[in-house]
Amino acid sequence: MIALISENRSITELERIQYDFEDMDIPVKCLKTIEEFDVGDRKIKLTKNLKTKIPFWLAILLEEEGLVELEEIEKLDFPELYRIALKEGETNLQKINKFFYVLMKRTFEEFEKKGKVIPYRQKESLEIKMRELMTMRLSKIYHIATKGKNITTQIRNMTPEEKWLYNSISEIIEKWKDMVRVSSEE
Repeated sequence: MIALISENRSITELERIQYDFEDMDIPVKCLKTIEEFDVGDRKIKLTKNLKTKIPFWLAILLEEEGLVELEEIEKLDFPELYRIALKEGETNLQKINKFFYVLMKRTFEEFEKKGKVIPYRQKESLEIKMRELMTMRLSKIYHIATKGKNITTQIRNMTPEEKWLYNSISEIIEKWKDMVRVSSEE
C-alpha cells in the first residue's frame, strides 16, 4: 500500500513537472498580426515580425497554424536524434535542449498524425536509437546520483524530467547510505 501511494505521488509529481514545463514562456517570432485574445487570465497579441513570449503549449499550437515561429527551440528531426545519441556515447552527460523529450515525442506523434509513412525498419531503428539514448542518459544520471548531491556542472546538462529523476534517485541513495552506515562520520 505504501509503495502504491509513493508511486502515485511520483506520477503526480512528474505530471506537475510536465505541466509547469509546458506552461513556461518561450520566445516566438510572430508571422502574422492577430488581435488581442484571452488565454486564461492573460491577454496575448501577435504583431507580425515582432518577438514575444508565450506559453510553450500555446506556441506549439500557434506554430502549427503558421502564426508564430519558435525562436530558441530547434526542430528535432531524426538525423538530429542520431547525432545526439552518437555524441552522448562519447563523453559525459551532454547538454541537450531542455525540451528534448517533449519535442522528440511530438516529432514521433506528427509523423503518425500527418500520415507520414516511415518504413517499418526505419521506425524501429529510430525507436531503438531513442531507447539507446535514454538508457545512456539514465545510466549517467544514476552514476552522478551515486556520487552525492551538488554536482552542479552535470546537473546543468539535465532536462527538467532528468533533474526530477536525479533528485529522486539521490534521495533514495542517501537514505540507503544512512540506513547501512556502520559508524557515524565526523
